[in-house]
Amino acid sequence: MSESRSGCYVDTCLLVSLFHNDSGYSAAVAWLAGAAAQELWISHWVLLEFASATAVRHRRGELEAAKAATLQSELEAFRAERLALLEPRAEDFLLARTWVQRQSAPGLRAGAALHLAMAHRQKLTLVSADQALVAAAQQLQTQAELVG
Repeated sequence: MSESRSGCYVDTCLLVSLFHNDSGYSAAVAWLAGAAAQELWISHWVLLEFASATAVRHRRGELEAAKAATLQSELEAFRAERLALLEPRAEDFLLARTWVQRQSAPGLRAGAALHLAMAHRQKLTLVSADQALVAAAQQLQTQAELVG
């Protein structure tokens, strides 16, 4: 059963840019400032991907352990203050699998498809800096906004 919420589903890449201060930082900050009145949603999948991106940078020697821990704490504080949390459901995984198998959305990866499926189920606009994900969303009739 599809629920309907208002607002945006924020993809992991925006949060990585915000907290890791990477090349997408300025665009992510500008988008966030413009979205001040909107309800913002993420999922546990976003939290896992963020943790993975942070851990990879730590293993590569790009982040000290203390900085990696600080980034996780800062994200959690931001989530508690500003981000609503969605739970992935079995139907999201099934829809994501269907979309990954379709030829109409070439290059759609599993994790990106799961974000897209959750946004689709909740009728949220997917917000991402990932051009391929936004293009797939448009092909699959899901609202999406490209940041960058």
